[in-house]
Amino acid sequence: MIRRTIRSLRTRPRRRWLPTPSLLLAGAALFIVLGGSAVAATGLIKAGDIAPGAVTSAAIKNGAVEPRDLSAGTQALLAGGQGTTGAKGDPGSTGGSGAKGDTGAAGTTGARGENGVAGSPGSNGANGANGPNGANGTNGLEGAVGPKGAEGAKGATGADGAQGPQGPQGTAGTNGTNGTNGTNGTNGTVTPLSAKQGLTVLPTSGPIAPATTVVELAVPAGNYIVMAKTQLYHSGAGDSVECSLKSGTTVLDQAAMKTLPALASVPASLQAVTTIPSPTTLSVQCKVSVADGTANYNSLIAIPTA
Repeated sequence: MIRRTIRSLRTRPRRRWLPTPSLLLAGAALFIVLGGSAVAATGLIKAGDIAPGAVTSAAIKNGAVEPRDLSAGTQALLAGGQGTTGAKGDPGSTGGSGAKGDTGAAGTTGARGENGVAGSPGSNGANGANGPNGANGTNGLEGAVGPKGAEGAKGATGADGAQGPQGPQGTAGTNGTNGTNGTNGTNGTVTPLSAKQGLTVLPTSGPIAPATTVVELAVPAGNYIVMAKTQLYHSGAGDSVECSLKSGTTVLDQAAMKTLPALASVPASLQAVTTIPSPTTLSVQCKVSVADGTANYNSLIAIPTA
């Protein structure tokens, strides 16, 4: 048993090691063997000289064997000095499950060994996966108002607003200079107005009898040069003939001949320049005093003027 224990210690990788209760018991048995008379007579007892299971923990008194009673080599093995870690071996194949053994009798609790030397810290393990994000925290307090930024670029021109009310009338401006006179226009064409009448009988009439109209012409308002003529005839001796040019009831011109011989035939002409304020009728009216007569070749012309 001791040989197997020592062999297992030599073949295992050197690491921090604490003695187990079974190893302490084996060490105690070795001390007893080495302390007997046989040691004095024949020298050290080898492991092969002890039958397996000859020394049990019941035969060793608790606390009878102390580490100082062992050899330096044994103490070194028990202390399990820290060596270099050997290379990791390949994983062995999984063996089949053995039959369940009988439950052994409970052994007595061995004395607590001394604490081994603290091993060096192991290397850091790989970082674990990130945990899920935590819930959002509550909003913080509103910060103070920052300084005013620079003025932005001018925006596009907006649409025209509605027309405002009319303002008060401004002061009158000064008169401008007179423009140059335009060129004179061409003279217009004057179209005279005229009327003609043939033979008209002139009955004998007294001094207060009305005259007979021998020719007439309707004209609009305006300025006119008026000209008229007639050819008078009477049958009585010493007769008198009289003609008038009228605008409405207004006499513009007259012609009279007295004490004419019998069967006399004389021309008479009338003329005037007049302004007519409203449309009216121009006429030539004649009468004889003694015997019947006639008026022939009667004509009336009105020429408009500016």
